Amino acid sequence: MTLYRLTAPRQFGDMPKGYTFQVASATIPKPNAQDIEKEIARLGFNKQAQSYKSAGNFEVEKIS
Repeated sequence: MTLYRLTAPRQFGDMPKGYTFQVASATIPKPNAQDIEKEIARLGFNKQAQSYKSAGNFEVEKIS
C-alpha cells in the first residue's frame, strides 16, 4: 500500500479549501477514486464532497 496526502485546491461540497487528508491505496502513481471516496465518506463529508473523488481534483503528494 502507498500512502498519499491530498489537499483540496478549492471547496468541494462541505470540504473546505485547503483541507488535507491521507489516503492509502494500492495504485501508483495516484490513488484510485474508490479509495478517495471511501476516505472522504469516513471523514464525514457529504455526498457532494464525495463526488469529487478523482485524484485529478486534488493536489496529490506521495508520502510512502
